[in-house]
Amino acid sequence: MEKKNFVTPLLGFVSTALLARTIKLRQSRHATGRSCVQTGAGTQADIPESLSESYSLIPREVEEHRSCYISKSCSVSYANSGSLHIRNGRKSRLFDVFGNSYLDTRNNVAHCGHNHPEIVRAVSYQMSQINTNTRYLHPNASLLAKKLVDLFSPSPLEVVFFVNSGSEANDLALRLARAFKVHTSKEKDATTCREPHVIAIDAAYHGHTMTTLNISPYKYNQGDEFTKYPDNVKIVPCPDTYRGKHSIDQSKASNNHHASERSSEEDAAKAYAAYVEKACDEIKSQGKILGAFIMEGGMSVGGVILPPKSYLRRCIKAVRDAGGVYIADEVQTGFGRLGKCMWAYQYSFADENNDTELTPDIVTVGESLLVDA
Repeated sequence: MEKKNFVTPLLGFVSTALLARTIKLRQSRHATGRSCVQTGAGTQADIPESLSESYSLIPREVEEHRSCYISKSCSVSYANSGSLHIRNGRKSRLFDVFGNSYLDTRNNVAHCGHNHPEIVRAVSYQMSQINTNTRYLHPNASLLAKKLVDLFSPSPLEVVFFVNSGSEANDLALRLARAFKVHTSKEKDATTCREPHVIAIDAAYHGHTMTTLNISPYKYNQGDEFTKYPDNVKIVPCPDTYRGKHSIDQSKASNNHHASERSSEEDAAKAYAAYVEKACDEIKSQGKILGAFIMEGGMSVGGVILPPKSYLRRCIKAVRDAGGVYIADEVQTGFGRLGKCMWAYQYSFADENNDTELTPDIVTVGESLLVDA
């Protein structure tokens, strides 16, 4: 099987909202009046009849319905101080049902702001034409795939899969890595009977399917649902140069008993990469198969942690020397969110010449691809 490089994006229009409060006090969430301000959302007459019942609910009813019919596992932001009843948004602001405005500093989906007129127009037009799956030919899907591949040019990334969520994208990435190992291994019969190993980073989050939970310490370590990682998963320390085991700022690390005496960025990169190198060696020495190394170039929920320069270069070499593939999770960090580069995996070597050897074998993109109309 020819080794190809893949891009697995999420396609759809979904939004989540984690918001930063303004100093302005909001009215009580238990307000009983039915007159709610709809800033920037048009008039009551603009609301379609199919949504009229929803928009007529008062905050207390919204909260009661949420509590009664939506799982408690689906958390509500700021529930400890009064949940936010967000009705609509515009540009960088969000508005609640009382007309209060909030600066949206933590939304991980709306890459172009809220209620962008061109996006609203495009989405409205397409919905008026057709909304179907990718089993039919359509110019939008074909052109989007081409434009995604072009964003990685001149890298060898060339094949696109459209899926429904970041979790599904990462789940599929692991399946692709496994399929590659099955088809390229000399021990094909044995390979199909044992799951290839995956190396992941402590504090990482790659999704909430069963497969991606296994490589997501951020979620895996919460609660008592899981007691140990699967035998084919190796977790290595997060390359945190501020509070991690190998800090490069001793003035900050003096109170951290985990910090070593290393002080340079290069030393920290070597030290953190050594954990990945060791994991690769252990997998090989045990006669096991390394399937993949997965990482966000700038860890998001782990604390927006950027690895020291040369860390990724060292990890990629170790993983590929061991026969594994490198999966870059760009679901939350891609499309220029780190400023000086399009993809977070490029951040550590953004000042270097474009080196296709550093290009991931598989890239997953998602939430930052979406736009919030």
